Amino acid sequence: MPHHIEIDQSGRTDRLNEDTALAFSNKIRRSILLTAAVKRACYQRLRERKLSKKVAVVTMIAAGLVILLRDQVGALESICIDLEYPGWEGEILQVLFRRLPWLRRSEIRFASIGKQSRAHDLAWNTFRREILPHKKVGMDELLRAC
Repeated sequence: MPHHIEIDQSGRTDRLNEDTALAFSNKIRRSILLTAAVKRACYQRLRERKLSKKVAVVTMIAAGLVILLRDQVGALESICIDLEYPGWEGEILQVLFRRLPWLRRSEIRFASIGKQSRAHDLAWNTFRREILPHKKVGMDELLRAC
């Protein structure tokens, strides 16, 4: 049975001195952790490709979403992504559709999900290291998902 999920992050991707946790939850749940060191290294590589600072940051969040969702083919009916970077939804969707061709635009929406969300709790607790992430993402993996 396909699931409706919400996705949240704790620790902003543009803050290169802190970790970022991405998580989804409802009846199924998963979290990943991007360490500050991995984000800095990936950011540097993206900037070497002549991407602007903002595009590099948005590309990293999109790549994190790819890694978070890639094993969910056939398992999702709808995805609500917390609105962290207003105005950049198109760029995020470009990366998602390029790397996850099974996703459909009609399945994804961006909205503020709030602190009452289970995805917020999972992301926050992963960020605070109270819960282990399902996966710690390395720089090479993050760059491949871009």
